[in-house]
Amino acid sequence: MSLMLDQALREVRVATDSIASKVQKLDSSTLVIIFAATLCAVLPLDISQLSFALIGAVLYALLQKQDGNAPKKPLSTVPRNIRPQQSNAQARSPKPSPKPKQTNNHNPNCTSYSAPLKIPAPEVYKQSIKPITAPSFCSKDWDGEVQELLSQITPTAEVHDIVKQLTQKMLQTIKGTIPEIEITGFASANLSCGKAFGVAVPEIEIVASVSPETLFRRLHTRSYESSAFEKMDIRKLQKSALRSCADQLVAAGFKFRRSAFKGLEPKVTLLAPAALGISTEPIPIDFSINVVTPLYNAALLTECGKIDMRTKELILLVKRWAKDRAICHTPKGHLSPYMWGLLTIHFLQVRENGEGALLPTLDHFEVSSGLLPVKAPWRRQKSQWTPPKSTESKQSVGALFKEFVQFFEKEFDWASEAVSIHTGQRVAASALKLASHVMIQDGASVAAPSIEDPFDVTRNLGECMNNASFARLKEELSRAQELCVRSGSLSELLEPWTPACPEVNEHQNDEN
Repeated sequence: MSLMLDQALREVRVATDSIASKVQKLDSSTLVIIFAATLCAVLPLDISQLSFALIGAVLYALLQKQDGNAPKKPLSTVPRNIRPQQSNAQARSPKPSPKPKQTNNHNPNCTSYSAPLKIPAPEVYKQSIKPITAPSFCSKDWDGEVQELLSQITPTAEVHDIVKQLTQKMLQTIKGTIPEIEITGFASANLSCGKAFGVAVPEIEIVASVSPETLFRRLHTRSYESSAFEKMDIRKLQKSALRSCADQLVAAGFKFRRSAFKGLEPKVTLLAPAALGISTEPIPIDFSINVVTPLYNAALLTECGKIDMRTKELILLVKRWAKDRAICHTPKGHLSPYMWGLLTIHFLQVRENGEGALLPTLDHFEVSSGLLPVKAPWRRQKSQWTPPKSTESKQSVGALFKEFVQFFEKEFDWASEAVSIHTGQRVAASALKLASHVMIQDGASVAAPSIEDPFDVTRNLGECMNNASFARLKEELSRAQELCVRSGSLSELLEPWTPACPEVNEHQNDEN
């Protein structure tokens, strides 16, 4: 037995010398590991087990040697909290120049320019998997098509019931965090029609209302102090609350689509899927907190219908046309549905053809006039207005739409006139307290549209427009005027707009 043990020790010594000669360039930690492995293999094992241990030790040493000879990656000098894309951009791009100071839009003597503003990128044509076609009608004449469309897009009791269910669902979701919150929903059209740009311009607006102090206390429960609230920026608080509520709604089953925080009234666009059990089709929704425009829009639309139902129907038709022709999306610099309603009301106040004016000045609107500021100058003395006499020759909504297009295409001076429904008459933009909005076009100053917000006369709603959106507005008015002159169909008028297809060089394709 001693002879066998001596022989095994000699074999181990020879193997150890061989391994040492191969790994003489390795570091001390590797040698310690090899020695410990050899010692553990010798003491408790027999000769067969020892041989396997020796083979494993040799292979391990060779692998360690190969790893040591492999080139190591140099350590990055970029901090861990900066992404590689950000570091490359910082290394290549020069430091951006400071942004110009924005002018005060509430100062009547100031002038705002659209040049420093970020102009949206032009729309690029993309092939749609399921393209939306223009609506088709059974009627053969223009007035019949208009009435058929109005019967389809006017909100129904079913739509109002869906809005009620959506508001209740949202209220149950958010009330756990903000018990004092109140939610109101508004529907501007039927949900079963008008699929073109449905997510871009939803037909349903839902507004949550809660006092800013309560909002601050609920969102900052651990660090709430009255002094901190006094220093808080209300707009930042509004955006923070909107993000928090949107996260809760998404967790409850709603789908997030987009956010718009740059405007005066931040909002998020959500999608209520069919899985919620409210509707068989997904429903786009605009959700906001403590905004008033949806309330103004609903009040004006309702009161126009009470004065003359044709005026409400014309507003619905104009909004549908602007939506289908893609000139109703505010993030792209176009007029919002609320602004298109103001344009329609202004036209109905100043028209001189046929029956004359169909709508009075704003002070005759019972509900909307009550929403005006207390110190509004035009509330001191109510103007006189006589409704048009009921005659059998009332103009149809289709005829009023043709007049609307002709008025803003041929008669209205976008450079000098202003849209003002509180005055109820054609007025120069310089006569109002609006800040003039100027666009820089080809190095020259071009006056942009002046649209007065009737509930804040210092606010120019037309400041959202840029060169591209104003050109699109003129283009669509010209197209609609041409269709009306040649008695085109309503289906052709409402054909959904698509960007121009990119021109392909035929010679280049032949060469390829």
